[in-house]
Amino acid sequence: MITYLAIPIIFLVGYFIVKKYNTQAVLLAAGLTMIALGVVGGAEEFLPKGGKPTGSVIVDFFEVIKVIASSTLAKLGLIIMAVGGFSKYMSHIGAANAMVQVATKPLSHIQNPYLVLAMAYIIGQLINVFLPSATGLALLLLVAMYPILVGVGCNPAAAAAVVATTGCLDLGPASSAANKAAEVSGIDVATYFVSYQLMVSVIAMLVIATLHFFSQRYFDKKDQEKGVTHEFNLKSEKQRDVPKWFAFLPVLPLFLLLTFSKFGIASIKINVVTAMFISLFISMLCDFIFTRDGKWVSDSLKVYLNGMGAVFASVVSLIISAKVFVSGLSTIGFIDMLLGSASNLGFGYLAMVLVLVGIITIVTLLSGSGNASFFSFSNLAPDVAAQVGAHTAAVALPMQLASGLMRSASPVAGVIIACASVANVSPIELAKRTVIPMAGGLITVLATSQLMI
Repeated sequence: MITYLAIPIIFLVGYFIVKKYNTQAVLLAAGLTMIALGVVGGAEEFLPKGGKPTGSVIVDFFEVIKVIASSTLAKLGLIIMAVGGFSKYMSHIGAANAMVQVATKPLSHIQNPYLVLAMAYIIGQLINVFLPSATGLALLLLVAMYPILVGVGCNPAAAAAVVATTGCLDLGPASSAANKAAEVSGIDVATYFVSYQLMVSVIAMLVIATLHFFSQRYFDKKDQEKGVTHEFNLKSEKQRDVPKWFAFLPVLPLFLLLTFSKFGIASIKINVVTAMFISLFISMLCDFIFTRDGKWVSDSLKVYLNGMGAVFASVVSLIISAKVFVSGLSTIGFIDMLLGSASNLGFGYLAMVLVLVGIITIVTLLSGSGNASFFSFSNLAPDVAAQVGAHTAAVALPMQLASGLMRSASPVAGVIIACASVANVSPIELAKRTVIPMAGGLITVLATSQLMI
């Protein structure tokens, strides 16, 4: 009977997240509550692997947090912090802006505004591989890409809708969600990217670009019929002027990871953290060659370190809290009940993935946070995969991509709000322009994921 209490607790978690309560606090409280209920119901072993009983059940509740935090920080947490620091550093030295300028320059030569929008989405999504923050990338593109789109005749609202979706797939080794998916799948992030993400995402990107072409044209015609106009509303911020070759610096980590892997030179192995530190060293050296100012370059290391700290406070702490939440679900017996019910009802791969993706879709649309939904339920992927006889990555991938896609369709997501303010439209109106491409992308992801079973 206690097991069924997990259902109202899950709904309460969703309710409080939607009401903008601190997500980490909500997940921790829910996880510890379910662990306590599990102990009352007779559960004896609830500590994660590597944890030892302290002699007090009450202290053991908090030992759960310590064990999970220790293992997370030593592995996935360090990876995500290293990536976050490098991303901040790329923006600080102007390399990220240089990359965007180089990548978006060809757009000014295309005459059809809707073809420009479709191409802009693809270019932005490719840049997302190297600059993983959806909101951070959108803010950068609003400065470097948005004026080009409006300048060639695109409706400001349509341009903002495209910019808001450029990070929707969370691609590449730099993405925290991709790293989490790779971790639960038991593979390295380079393999996850090349062998799983890439083949599904390429098809999804083409579908989303095509849907942007038609849906933005449709909404522009509706605005014309109603006499609605949108003003260009963007205050230009001065960006650091750096050489165009700085555009290669954000690409360095991926270049190293793919070069020194089974896809290139297999005799040398480089993990994500090492690749980030090597790239940081090379970037600082390049910045010194450009500025000839050792003090500036040495001081800029603080940006990297502060970036690591910021990512811990936002993303890594969320992963730790989500793991405690899943530990509670396991202790109370909910996961075993879910898998047992699926087995009794004869649920196969597609049915189980639809259930998990459905949960993630609802939570993401209501909360505006793809990370909160994916990190909360991603640890279920290995058990579900074992139940339906699929590779864990085949279950984790649609969950991961769904969280990013639905974030770009949520009117309360930070990236939608930021882009809506620039286009002088409400977040709900902008979300209407993004929901069709994002829904099409989700259907494509679900369909193509079947190929990986």
